[in-house]
Amino acid sequence: MPNELKAIKEWIKSAGLKTKLDIDFLCCGIWNYETISSLEHYLTENKEPTFIWNVWICGYWNSKNKEKTEPIQVASVINIHTEKEMITPPFVQIAPLKTCFSGENVITKKPEFKKKIWTVDDEMYFDMESRWIEFIASKWKYPHLILKVPFDFVWRNESVENKNYKQLVERMEESLKSLPYHDYLEKILDWINKQ
Repeated sequence: MPNELKAIKEWIKSAGLKTKLDIDFLCCGIWNYETISSLEHYLTENKEPTFIWNVWICGYWNSKNKEKTEPIQVASVINIHTEKEMITPPFVQIAPLKTCFSGENVITKKPEFKKKIWTVDDEMYFDMESRWIEFIASKWKYPHLILKVPFDFVWRNESVENKNYKQLVERMEESLKSLPYHDYLEKILDWINKQ
């Protein structure tokens, strides 16, 4: 979203990277159709990117740790409606690789799966956008990274229930600003230079 994007841009500009980067920033918006429309429009109207990097928040469930804050890198996306999995091959690893469950709507209750793909003690990460970032980037054949900051504890659904929306947005911005972008970009640049 615009506020988070502004915070990320400011941090990257002040990161003091040795290599000059040509970075385009795109606010894809929230939810699946907004993501599809924004990303496809961008790819149609702009120069060909070297890679696509999606940074955003996700919901999470972990019975052992209800206060997750460490970022994850999405390595596969499971559609909660069809239970089909898409693999996101990491051209570079910048955070622990995890699976993200993705759906059409905000996930507020435990999904029912026909196959045994989850147990009570497993970490689960949820969002609505990862499946479409993965789908579009793969379809257009661009290397891509999906980085998520676990933010909402699913089934408490903080975003919906929290009355102080401004405070929630500030916490979200702080979570995204505090990521080690310098380290991430150095790893990505190493990969680019080896191509």
